[in-house]
Amino acid sequence: MPFPIRHLMEDRHKVVTVSLNQPVRLALELMTEHGFSQLPVVDGERRPLGMITTHTILEALKQFGVTIDVLQVADAMTIKVAKFSPEDDLFDMLEALKKAYAVLIVDGERRLAGIVTNYDTAEFFRQRAEDLMLVQDIETAIKDHILAAFTDETGQLNEQALSAAICEVLPGPKHLNRGRFRHALNHYAKRAFGDKQHNPDDDLLEEALSRLYGEDEPKSFDQLTLAEYVQLFSHKDQWLRYGSVFNLDRKVVYQMLNSVREIRNALAHFHGDIPPEQRHQLCFCAEWLTRHEPATPKMQPEPDLLGQTAASLVDAEIIPTDEEVGLKESRYAPLALWLQNQPTDQDRQRLTFVQIEQIIGDKLPPSAHQHRSWWANDPVGHVQSQQWLSVGWRAYVNMSKEEVTFVRVKEREKAYIDFFSALLAELRAKASFTIKDHSPQGNYWHVVASLPEGGPQQAILDFSFARGEKFRVELYIDTGEKGKNKGVFDALHAQKSEIEATLGDALAWERIDDRRASRIALYRGGAITDSDEELAKLRTWAVDAMVRFRTAIWNKANVALKAI
Repeated sequence: MPFPIRHLMEDRHKVVTVSLNQPVRLALELMTEHGFSQLPVVDGERRPLGMITTHTILEALKQFGVTIDVLQVADAMTIKVAKFSPEDDLFDMLEALKKAYAVLIVDGERRLAGIVTNYDTAEFFRQRAEDLMLVQDIETAIKDHILAAFTDETGQLNEQALSAAICEVLPGPKHLNRGRFRHALNHYAKRAFGDKQHNPDDDLLEEALSRLYGEDEPKSFDQLTLAEYVQLFSHKDQWLRYGSVFNLDRKVVYQMLNSVREIRNALAHFHGDIPPEQRHQLCFCAEWLTRHEPATPKMQPEPDLLGQTAASLVDAEIIPTDEEVGLKESRYAPLALWLQNQPTDQDRQRLTFVQIEQIIGDKLPPSAHQHRSWWANDPVGHVQSQQWLSVGWRAYVNMSKEEVTFVRVKEREKAYIDFFSALLAELRAKASFTIKDHSPQGNYWHVVASLPEGGPQQAILDFSFARGEKFRVELYIDTGEKGKNKGVFDALHAQKSEIEATLGDALAWERIDDRRASRIALYRGGAITDSDEELAKLRTWAVDAMVRFRTAIWNKANVALKAI
């Protein structure tokens, strides 16, 4: 969509210029005074003749071999300057700025109207990005308030009630157009068959509407537009859920939020730069919502879990949690790993921004401190939220306190139970070896067998969903002593060729030197959020892989464990 350059020139001061016969020293002094690196050169009618820049001055001094006091502007300028009209397209101008620091803007009489630099364009788009981030902060706050209203004290979202509210407040096109469609049919019948009144049969009317609009499938919460979030948020029936938080009439709040929607549309469609009063309005609304934080799930007494893993908290059984964070992984992967490793009886964890920085070993970006939208549970656009969502946690941020409550997604636990229950049934039908007799508990892993045979547990064979949408069959070695674990791993790694030949596949040999445990695994792509069809294929692969994996490594692992 064309965006005229004039929008970039609003609220600009008069352009500082020089003429041909003025001394170069004066031009340099003007540049220094105003913080410029170039000045337009104009004639007596303010028609541009070229540009003098710090670069052209240095080049003239070099070529002439004289002092700066000898040179005039005409000796140290360039005439190769791109010129544009205020009505020209901004994006055409950006092409010219790839090759130059600045371009000149001329009016209909070819007189100088302005100058646009690379800095100007960068600042323009930075401001627009900041404006859009404020809109996103506001939208995220609205969503957080709505979700909080449908979340119970344990932090679990009542999706059925939320979906019902969406259907009630935001009816589909078939419902909205039923009356208009009936009126249109009556009009047609009157014109076609005379004055006789024709009332369409209700069943036939519904059938016709379904053919025209299809069935009214309610949108999911994440599919709603900003206008729909505002409508749902300020609806009279929903306002009862959280209206007391704001102590204002819902119509007043709706008017302010609807104005934000209009500003957002202007920004999104490049309808010029927004005026200062609208920018102030965005800032006010975002700050006002920050002062009225949505309710977060109530917390149970919290043990000090920072820096610990589930494996260090449970002594009875080996839990396959140790993983390496690859160099190419997200800087927030350690947070996902920390959340993934929390004991299953810990459904909520509250962390300050400082604690999160300790976990990831890095500072959070300024946006995390300034913009609520940075913490949005966005599974597509935000690399940070993809990390905690991928391991089954949802974030609730309190910006004023700079803390985040992470709540385990219960639906994910049920999905793990269903998947591993079906997988174990399929494995028992095919395997000739004994499978550990315990039911899935909602973890992302499930233990199939313990090693060594006839002794205390020192390693396990298990299935496990891994980060990055991967699934593995593995031997996880954890005797309780790091040195012994690495010794067992090394003994098996020495037999790598024989083990992989028997298996018929290459294995991932993960010594994990900075952790206590080690693992040997066979990987395949797969996530618990995949479709039922894909999960069925994953189970088929997992059964075959476990049978082959156990055959290839079981005896050798038992020998190695007893020998070390």
